[in-house]
Amino acid sequence: MKRTGTAATIRRRGGEHGQVLILAVVTLILVIIAILLLFDVQTVIRGKVKAQNGVDAAALTGAEWQKHSLNLIGELNLVRATGTLISDPFFARGVLENPNSNAAEFFADLPNPITQEEFTLFPEKAEFYRPDGSLDVEKLKEEVLRVEKEKRFLDALDGIVSQLQARLSFVGPLVGFGAAQQAAKNNGLTFNSRATEFYISYLMHLGNGNVYDLHTPIFVKDYGWRTPYVSMLNSVLDYSAYHNDLTDHTEGRAYGLAVATTPPPSFTPILTANSSSELTNYLGDKRFYDLIHARDWCELDRLLRLDFSGNWWGDFECKFDNNFLGQSEILPLHIEFSETQGPYDEANEAKALSRYANGGKKLFSDTFNSEIPYEYTVSDNVVTSEEHDGNKHTYYTLTNITIAINAALFEESYNDKDADRRYNLLPHLTWATFNDEWISYEDEKKNRWENNILRGNFKPGMDYNSGALAFFEAQQDTVTVSGNMGRPRHGARAPDVGQVFANSAAGADARGVSGALARLDNGSADRIKANSKAKPLGRIKTEDGRFLRPFEAGRMVLPVFTETALIPRDLDANSYDRGISMIDLDWIYYLTEFVPLLSGSASLADAWEKAVTQYPEHLGYFSYYVHALAIISDPAFRQAGINWLDSPSAWAEDANGIKHPIRTHRDDCFRSGGGQKIEHMNSLH
Repeated sequence: MKRTGTAATIRRRGGEHGQVLILAVVTLILVIIAILLLFDVQTVIRGKVKAQNGVDAAALTGAEWQKHSLNLIGELNLVRATGTLISDPFFARGVLENPNSNAAEFFADLPNPITQEEFTLFPEKAEFYRPDGSLDVEKLKEEVLRVEKEKRFLDALDGIVSQLQARLSFVGPLVGFGAAQQAAKNNGLTFNSRATEFYISYLMHLGNGNVYDLHTPIFVKDYGWRTPYVSMLNSVLDYSAYHNDLTDHTEGRAYGLAVATTPPPSFTPILTANSSSELTNYLGDKRFYDLIHARDWCELDRLLRLDFSGNWWGDFECKFDNNFLGQSEILPLHIEFSETQGPYDEANEAKALSRYANGGKKLFSDTFNSEIPYEYTVSDNVVTSEEHDGNKHTYYTLTNITIAINAALFEESYNDKDADRRYNLLPHLTWATFNDEWISYEDEKKNRWENNILRGNFKPGMDYNSGALAFFEAQQDTVTVSGNMGRPRHGARAPDVGQVFANSAAGADARGVSGALARLDNGSADRIKANSKAKPLGRIKTEDGRFLRPFEAGRMVLPVFTETALIPRDLDANSYDRGISMIDLDWIYYLTEFVPLLSGSASLADAWEKAVTQYPEHLGYFSYYVHALAIISDPAFRQAGINWLDSPSAWAEDANGIKHPIRTHRDDCFRSGGGQKIEHMNSLH
C-alpha cells in the first residue's frame, strides 16, 4: 500500500505512538488503588459497626445489672418499711444462731420471730404500783430491759439487711462489668491490651493496699469488702499468676478486657495549686496539650502572652482521692446509708410506700407512733480494741446491761400522751438512699435538649441525671490493604498519589484518591474507637396515682427500675464521667506518674530525668504531653503565634489607593468563636 502524507506528518504521528498506553497505565493504577481503597473503607465501616455494637451491648448489660442491684437494694428497704424484717424467721435465725456472738443467750426470752404486734406493749402507769401505793421498781426495770433487748434485736436484724445491701453495691456492678465484657466479646470485640494493662495496675494497687489510706474503713456495714472485691475484679479479668500471657486462648478462654470504662476515682490524681501561677491550672486538662500540638493560635491567644519563664507551672500538690465510695468504684450505684428516720418519713408522706404494703403487712408507722412511753438510759460493758490498720472497733458485752431509771420522778416522766404504749422503732432502721449524683435536669438543659436536639420531649421516667451510669469504650485495631501507601506516619511525608500524577490527564482523580487515603491515614483506619453509655430507668407510682423520679421519695431506694436505655454521652455527666478511659494509658500514666514529678522540679528537664529513673518503661506514654510542655515553653513558638495573630487577614484601599489592614487574624478568631475557649478549661481542684 502506498503511504500518503508528507514526511513531517509521518514523523509527527510516529512521535505520538505509546501516549495512550501511558494514560491507560495511569488510569489502571488509579482504578486498582480505588478498588483497594473501597475495600479498606468497607473494612473500616464494618469495624466501626462491630465496635459500636460491642460497646452498646456492654453498656446495656452493665446498666441492666445496675438496675437489678438497685431493685434488690430497694426490696431490702421495703423489708424494713413493711415490717417483714421483724416477722420473718429467716432474719431472726441470722441473729439467734450466730456462733460468733452471745446473741442467742441474750435474746433467749424473746419470741422467734417477733411480729410488730408482739413488740413490747408497755404497761399503763397504774400497773407499776403495788396495792399499798408503792412503785414496783423491779417490774419497771424488767419491762425496760425487755424493751432494750427488743431494740437491740431489731438493730441486729437491721444490720443483716444493711450488710446485704452493702454486698449488693459491690457485687452487682462487678457482675455487670464482667457480663459487659462477655457481651462485647459475643458481638465480635477482642482483647484490648491497653485496658487490661490499666486494670492489672489497679488490681496491684488494691491488693497492696496502696489506693486507700489508713482511714478507709475495712468494713462497710460489717461487710469486709476489700478481699472479695479484689477477688471479683480478678475473676472479671480472668487473670492470675498462672496466666501471664493474656493473649492465651487455652480451652477457648480469652483473657483480659474487651471494653473499658472510666478509671476509678482513687486512681486519678487531684492537683491542688499552692501558688498564684495561673498556668498551673492547665496541667490537668488534656485539651491544653492538643491545642499546642495543633498550633491552634486562635485558642491559645491569651495563653501565649503569659509568663513561661523558669518553673512556670508553679507549686502544687498531687494527691489521690482516698475518699472511699463505700461501694464498687467500677459502675458504681451511687447509694449511701442513712441512719435517720427522715427517708422513711418523706417517702411515706409522698405516698410512695403504702402501695408496697401487702400480704397483711403494715408499714412501721402504722404500728409505732413517734411518742415514747417512758424515758430511760442504758449503758454497756464496752471493750475497745485497736486494730493494726489504725481503725478502732468497739465490741459490746450484751449480757451486762445497766438500766438507769429515776423512780422518784416516775410519776412525772411517764408519758401519758403516748397512745400506743410502744417504743418507736423507726430510728433503729437504716435506709439505703440515693446520693447527690442523682439529680433532676436543670430547666435550661432540659429545654435545650427538647427544643434543639430531641424530636420531642423526654419520655416519662427519663428526664433525670442518673447516678448509676454504665459507660464503656472500645478500641480495636484493623488492617487495611492500602496501608500507608509507602508514606511515613511521622516526620517528612513522601510524595503521595496526588502529587505523583498531578500533571497527568488523571490528576484530578489522583488528588481525590490521595485525599481519601490521607483521611484513612489519620489514625482512624487502623485504630477504631467507639463508646456508649446506658442507664437504668424507672419512676415511682404513688398511692394517689402520681409519678415521681426514683430519688424524689425521701431519696429512699425503692424497686422501681423497669428498663435500661442507651443515652447520648453528653446528656448525663457525673463526677466519675471525666472523659478519661482505661484505654487512654498515655494520659493516665502522664497524670499519675509524670505530673507529680513536676511539683518540686526546677525545670522540665529535671522532671524528665526523674521520670527516666523512676518510670523508664513509661517514657513513651509521657512523650506526647511532655513534648507539648517543651513546645509551649519555647519563646520562639509563642512569638510565632503572636505574630500570626497580629498579622493582617483583610485589607482595604483608601482614597489614594494605599492598602490598610482592616482585620487581623485575631479578629477572625473571635468572630468565629475561637480564641476564648482556652479561658474556660477545667481548673485544678
